[in-house]
Amino acid sequence: MSEEQSGRGGEKPTAILHQWDATSLITCAKFQLEGRLILDYVLDAARIVITREVQQETVEAGLAGGYPDAVAIQERIDIGRIEVRTVARRSAPFEEVLDLYGLQEGDKAVVRLALQVADVAATVTDDRLLYIVLHRCGHQALFLPDFIAKAVADNVCDATTGQQLLLEVRLRLLRGFVEHSLCRLEGVI
Repeated sequence: MSEEQSGRGGEKPTAILHQWDATSLITCAKFQLEGRLILDYVLDAARIVITREVQQETVEAGLAGGYPDAVAIQERIDIGRIEVRTVARRSAPFEEVLDLYGLQEGDKAVVRLALQVADVAATVTDDRLLYIVLHRCGHQALFLPDFIAKAVADNVCDATTGQQLLLEVRLRLLRGFVEHSLCRLEGVI
């Protein structure tokens, strides 16, 4: 999704800020296309922000477990390609609702950040419950395949690259999600 790949040439526009949850971030840091992490293709398309809780889940726990994806994420945090933000708890009644959903601490923090900042356009997740909670709170959420399809629609990458990216992350996603996005890219649906 580089400038050359997008075919736009000229100056690159400012990328839109998207929040990422742990599952989608880990997926993009695990898989590669043509020797390049999917995460780097994503960073060509958008700026990424994560919560401290997501950092703990993806980097700190991952490094302790010896996962290479944790190293890749930490490297991008260190050079400023991924921003980490601290988020405050919400009102007691709202926190009780989050508890009733059974969300994990990292997912609760994702919801909090989505509701507390105006500069995040959408949250990228592969967690269906988190997706629903974010929508119920009035925040836009995208499944990872939808984010990739949107990058194609926005001419950040071409359809062939989008299809290849989808096929690379297919193993980590529920059946039907990638296939749906592939059909959308092909104009079938």
